[in-house]
Amino acid sequence: MSGLLTFTGSVDDARLDVALARLTRLGGEDRQLWSGEGTTLAVTRKPWELDGDFSGPVLLLEKPDLVVAADASLYDRAGLTRALASAGVAPDGFTPTELIEAAYRAWGPALTEHLVGDYAFVIWDRRLRRLVAARDPLGMRPLYWAKLGDRIAVGSSSRALAELAGRVSQLNLASLGAQVAGLIWSNGTETAFEGVNPIPAAHCLTWEDGRTSMRRFWHAPAAPDRHPMDATEAAGALRVLLGKAVVERMGSGIASVWMSGGWDSSAVFAAGQDSLPESERSRLRPVSISYPEGDPGREDDFIREIAGHWDADVHWIDSDQVPLLDRLEERAAGTDEPPVHLYELWNRELARGSRAVGARVALDGCGGDNLFQVSDVILADLLRTGQLVEFARRARSRRGMGWKYLAKAGLLPLLPDSLVRGGERVTGRRLPRHYMEHRPADWVRKDFLEAHHLRDRALETLRSEPGKSLAQAENMLYVNAPLWGWAGGYMRGVLLQEGIEPRSPLLDLRVVEFALRRPVAERADRSETKILLRRAMQGLLPESV
Repeated sequence: MSGLLTFTGSVDDARLDVALARLTRLGGEDRQLWSGEGTTLAVTRKPWELDGDFSGPVLLLEKPDLVVAADASLYDRAGLTRALASAGVAPDGFTPTELIEAAYRAWGPALTEHLVGDYAFVIWDRRLRRLVAARDPLGMRPLYWAKLGDRIAVGSSSRALAELAGRVSQLNLASLGAQVAGLIWSNGTETAFEGVNPIPAAHCLTWEDGRTSMRRFWHAPAAPDRHPMDATEAAGALRVLLGKAVVERMGSGIASVWMSGGWDSSAVFAAGQDSLPESERSRLRPVSISYPEGDPGREDDFIREIAGHWDADVHWIDSDQVPLLDRLEERAAGTDEPPVHLYELWNRELARGSRAVGARVALDGCGGDNLFQVSDVILADLLRTGQLVEFARRARSRRGMGWKYLAKAGLLPLLPDSLVRGGERVTGRRLPRHYMEHRPADWVRKDFLEAHHLRDRALETLRSEPGKSLAQAENMLYVNAPLWGWAGGYMRGVLLQEGIEPRSPLLDLRVVEFALRRPVAERADRSETKILLRRAMQGLLPESV
């Protein structure tokens, strides 16, 4: 990852120095700054990220007509190069920054439709005096913007922009209040600072002549295919897609897989091993946490079985060496936003394990839950579409959860919001308005919740289009919600400090679109979930797994 900072107009030198210092967490010791035509671009990067497997040695790319700054890892570079050749454009090189510059020449602001990867970038078009900034479809890299009068600032750090704009003491109490109240679905829609906002995932921002516009360039498939390919064929296609995503993200050296005994990270490991030549399989190293006998987190036996299936060695981390709370205040002071990631310290230890085996890339299983399973909201879909026999069959398989649970999953999602609000007025009690709604912490003042409309802010993210599949809407939420980029940006900054870049093959855009186009029935059938993913791994993982 790299730290980016761009602004138009002039800024006091002292403010600029403080803002650049804030980029360290998402940048590093190497820095390049360019100023011209009333615009400044800066990039900071850690020395190990200058390698070609990462952002590369080009920090700022300056041309007579363009200046480009990027925080990016691009995949399928061969495919992009072929598309550029068809458009009559030859890149100067193959670093992400050079490829983004060439893509802009080929397609202008529509370049994002041709990129596969995790990216945030800023382009200053010197000829048009136009600034273009974009963030990848799933928001894997952070990017923020702020108005400076009729000027603009864009950067990787919300705090850096607040420092630049002189707003660091102007806290966004509504955003902070929603976070501490536990109303997490609104996280990522704003920042902790007034006037500093995220560029949403899958959006491209354009600033020209003092005017700012925002365009969404990617939409998750809203419904499964009406005539999907055969299930067996689909399993084979998913195996190929996932294997390609793993190999592209590995780079040229050793890569680690943070492997549990579950299905997601195991699938990443197995698909990678299957796609690599036998002579290169040792480049993909499992790193796992070992728990004591009897501990509910222990999956050691499954992990050994998976590794043994591929004749791989596991680098073990003893769970006893993971601190429960460590340097909490120090770590909080170094962050721009106040998220808490439950597994931060586990991930830090896994990152150190990755470094111990010589890896700078850590592959994880993020995305499996988002794409390949669904909750029991599928019961509500069955009722909505009149499939009463199937509803009864599934309800019987879940009767151990209790009738309140079945009512929440099967009936609540179908109730009109107006009916629930009316019930609240009649009873004087708070009633759930969405099956995924979080109850605010009891110690947050009710007048604060009401004054800042915190409940409505969270519910806004959860609302889906009436009459559509609720199961599909849930999976789309798990792809589109700002929460994921908000938390991911935080964790990426954490792991950068440990010398690791995390990558998520299951969140490769080609895998995401393929999964969301498959029938919902492949995501859950009574107590079975992740049916398609498991079918794709048959023969690559032990039957017990």
